[in-house]
Amino acid sequence: MAVNDSFPTLRELDPDRIAQRKQHLLGEIAQTPASVPRVSPRALLAAATLSLAAVGVLALARGGADTASAADVRAKIAEGLQLAESLRGEFSVRTREPGARPRGVPGCVNCSPQIPLPARFVVGADGSFASLTLPLDAATRHDIAYNASTGVETSVDSFLDPRSGVPLYIRASNLDPAAPPTYGPEAQLGVWVKGALANRDSRVRETTFQGRAAWELSVRFAPGEAGYDLYGARIDVVVDRTTGLVLQVTQYAYDTQRWTSIQTVRKLKVGEPTIPADFTVPRPAGAREVAWDYGFRRVTVSDAATIAGYRPLLPTDTGGRSLGDFAVAKTENPPFPGFPVHHDDDIVSARYGTGLDAVTVSTRRGAPDELPGQVSGRDTRTIHVQQGPLLGEPGFVTTSPLERALLVAYHDGLLVQVSAPSEAEAITVASSLRPAVR
Repeated sequence: MAVNDSFPTLRELDPDRIAQRKQHLLGEIAQTPASVPRVSPRALLAAATLSLAAVGVLALARGGADTASAADVRAKIAEGLQLAESLRGEFSVRTREPGARPRGVPGCVNCSPQIPLPARFVVGADGSFASLTLPLDAATRHDIAYNASTGVETSVDSFLDPRSGVPLYIRASNLDPAAPPTYGPEAQLGVWVKGALANRDSRVRETTFQGRAAWELSVRFAPGEAGYDLYGARIDVVVDRTTGLVLQVTQYAYDTQRWTSIQTVRKLKVGEPTIPADFTVPRPAGAREVAWDYGFRRVTVSDAATIAGYRPLLPTDTGGRSLGDFAVAKTENPPFPGFPVHHDDDIVSARYGTGLDAVTVSTRRGAPDELPGQVSGRDTRTIHVQQGPLLGEPGFVTTSPLERALLVAYHDGLLVQVSAPSEAEAITVASSLRPAVR
């Protein structure tokens, strides 16, 4: 794999699908047409999850390991996704057209990838993060920050308020602990490669990258293989040996000698001090501020049953992850003011672990016929949990290699959702659910 700096200049791309979905919703803030259908906040979050994990699972080719196995690298990446040190750096994106598709070869899903904008990022040890589009004066923006100590998320997109024509500055509070996290592109690369190494081994070599000791993997796919259908003929990956961070992913569409996208973490700094201002998106001059309160209140687990009116189901097996966030909402507020949505009631949500390696469990009042809507538009299979309260209940689990796993089931008047990095982990968590102790 040749890694160098002689690539074409950066090219701004369209924001990922989360930003596109958010822009559509923001357009309804000022004036909501009567014809706009009622949409569940859970369905919106499910749609957002697709883009978050559009870096999903690949089936890598078999090969020997010279210095480490693919499983070793994957384990190190998992550590990197929950690194207990601050990180700073920049994320660059280079892309070019994939060229002509060979005759008789089907196109791949991400040959022209919807990859993030170039960004400057900072990640705190407590789960705080920020990602600001580069250059900082770029007209097309997708900026987001979250301060874990205050629970406030701020964001700015290039979309303008249709009434006033000024930028919209969103300040969100009381978020759902089980909502899909919107982390920066550097974390998304980690999810991609962690999933890529889930099933098969691959050749691993030692190298250096920007002065850091690293591992290098290069994998090729043949037409008809799942990896080819998703990402083309070849991917190259560079992983930092010390932190487990993915430093670069190079993708090749149809020609193993012609790269089509390169996503790179540059100017990486580990362990530098952070301040609260690092985790707040600056408000653009003249921007209209929009308050966005999800309605979740942090309470103790023992108080949840009194507030929600039922004993929530919580896992006993979280893969070693500790409870990091827990909240209850009598009624979940719309994702944006004035947007007509179906309100979910009596919701209890828990998050175990931090970052994109976390697992979440959420319960709310509902009916069995609502289950298909929770996974609408996704590849799923019927699930039969073998243990605990969900034994024998109807349920589904998503199977798409382009997203985190989502398991949904019904039990005693409650809709249950479990989200995890993989299908196997989601099933394990769901099997360990038990009524919370009062």
